[in-house]
Amino acid sequence: MNKLFYGDNLEVLKKYIKDETVDLCYIDPPFHSNRNYHQIYNNIGKEDTAQTQAFLDTWTWDDHANIGLAEIQENYLGHFTTQAIDLINGLTKVLGKGSLLAYLINMTLRIAEIYRVLKSTGSFYLHCDPSASHYFKLILDAIFCSQGGDYKNEIIWKRTSAHSDANRFGKNADRILFYTKSNDFIFNQLYTPYEENYLLKNYKNKDKNGYYKSDDLTGAGATNGDSDIEWHGYKPSKRSRHWAIPTQPIINLVGIEKAKKLTTKEKLDLLLENDFILFTKNNTPRFKRYLDINKGNVLQELWTDINAISSQARERLGYPTQKPEALLERIINASSKENDIILDAFSGCGTSIAVAQRLNRKWIGIDINYQSISLILKRLEDSFGKEILDLIELNGIPSKFMVQPCDKIQIITVKDLIENQKRLDIRLSFEVLKSAEKQQQIKSNQMKLEIEV
Repeated sequence: MNKLFYGDNLEVLKKYIKDETVDLCYIDPPFHSNRNYHQIYNNIGKEDTAQTQAFLDTWTWDDHANIGLAEIQENYLGHFTTQAIDLINGLTKVLGKGSLLAYLINMTLRIAEIYRVLKSTGSFYLHCDPSASHYFKLILDAIFCSQGGDYKNEIIWKRTSAHSDANRFGKNADRILFYTKSNDFIFNQLYTPYEENYLLKNYKNKDKNGYYKSDDLTGAGATNGDSDIEWHGYKPSKRSRHWAIPTQPIINLVGIEKAKKLTTKEKLDLLLENDFILFTKNNTPRFKRYLDINKGNVLQELWTDINAISSQARERLGYPTQKPEALLERIINASSKENDIILDAFSGCGTSIAVAQRLNRKWIGIDINYQSISLILKRLEDSFGKEILDLIELNGIPSKFMVQPCDKIQIITVKDLIENQKRLDIRLSFEVLKSAEKQQQIKSNQMKLEIEV
């Protein structure tokens, strides 16, 4: 059964998520560069005050940060590697005990728990911005790579076409760090369509099997052995090359297991028999790459084809950090299969949950705000019908908050309160301003490393 938790994700992970039970985790935590702009919720009550305080404490050096630092240094519950402990000790000396270190400790505690709950074949995607991505890579290396995991990609997502900044190059891209818990992991190769101009330029040839382009059967550099056999009078090493035969057509013809056992000669003969090879005037064999069996360009780590959600988009829910469903669909399709368990520990408005449901995955969502929980439930009901609610296990959610599910979220930001003097419930305003003032009392010798968006 799918699970939705209301509460602090660190406590939920520790208490309710068992070791090695998650196939894929994606998180989109609040960005450090946005710490004074993060959303809070314009309601009345102590719950809102507590949630606002929790968000602001993420970037404040206080008792919570000291406790978190001690947990890491003392290796609480044995969840922290020697490399992670040494890294945090080093960052404490370099950064000082201020907002950035508080943020990194806050995230290190959670990343260590995410590592614990991932299956050995699991993958982790961390969505962040450039102001802290270099620190996150160090943390992830210390937690994942030191225990047999692996860094795979730093995905660059171009979220807007342009961004005007007066004194620097425009910042229009996020980072998504991709790590795996081991070298035995799920990865489904994805493709992007060729552009029309590329097709017109490259796929000019046609035979009975369709349009094709002439491609290399060899790679640069001479080798010995099976990759340098002479075939139909052509020997690659005479031209400082070696055989580099495309694997997918072979697999399509005989299956993956048999393909592994074929020699170079057998592969070349098989391709020739099935009309995948042509010979040039000087008798050089070339591969006929057919358009109708070609899936497109292999997806690279620069993603420019998924736009941010526009103000008029149907999927827009009023959540300022909402990500497009196409982005999560790509990640989930790449690193999971049907019935796998997807975890989002910062669920927000539930984009990853909605996509996981649509792609027939199981899921676990966590958020510290009850309005987010309500919004997720309404989103699922609107997309999949009221019966979907019977298939969700709700945890820690006060029933009185679920009486009137919300369609949209009304947002007020800390920036609005401080700079634009927007009105808010007086009790909540007092708590928010008190926390904001607390942030501004950071020691003067603290290194200022923030980069504003």
